Amino acid sequence: MSKPTYILVKESIQKKIQSGELVPGDALPSERTLAERFGLSRMTVRAALSELVSAGALYREQGRGTFVSARKMKQSNIASFSETVRAMGFEPSTKIIEFSVTPPPEDIAGKLMVQGKVYRALRLRLADDIPVAIEEVFLPLNIAPGLKLVDLKESLYKLINETFGRNIGSADSRVSALHPSAKQQEYLRISRNTPVLKIDSLYYSVSGEPLYYERALYRADMYEYNIRISSKN
Repeated sequence: MSKPTYILVKESIQKKIQSGELVPGDALPSERTLAERFGLSRMTVRAALSELVSAGALYREQGRGTFVSARKMKQSNIASFSETVRAMGFEPSTKIIEFSVTPPPEDIAGKLMVQGKVYRALRLRLADDIPVAIEEVFLPLNIAPGLKLVDLKESLYKLINETFGRNIGSADSRVSALHPSAKQQEYLRISRNTPVLKIDSLYYSVSGEPLYYERALYRADMYEYNIRISSKN
């Protein structure tokens, strides 16, 4: 049995991605151009592209076209950004946007059970020099006494575990999707039509002590957050 024609288009594009002929960020020819190239209808080409978009191999930006997706970093447990990125074959790096000692927002102070000031850091996280995430961290002074800006260029997860001896045991996270603001678009080098994942997390020690609160924004075209939910018996 011969394959449906749209499958042939899909496989042709997949082979070009796998061979490196098409790389992340490359724009595909228009549907009309592809239809003429393959001698097929635009509807058939559209079906092939739609399947590749659904699979995450391609993404669309309204008014701009269809592009090759970056290889996604996948996080499915408590792990640092650096560990997650390295596991996927990327080199992580960090740029510090802001660092201060300041009173936290009232709701975050309640979650951290602190009075007075905390460390606040706004960090841009990169993979192979490509911006992937913006992280805003609120860290109580007693958790990381003497913390310096330069310390935050490395993994905060590793820093808290190894330097300050507070083993991270769990996290409560809330995930939502939204459109990035103009400033966030600038930091992440994306358009407003690129979806982002907002992940708010409160991290605890193995004994249940609140350690730090993080508000993170990830590029959904590059980062995947996996959650396992099980029933209680």
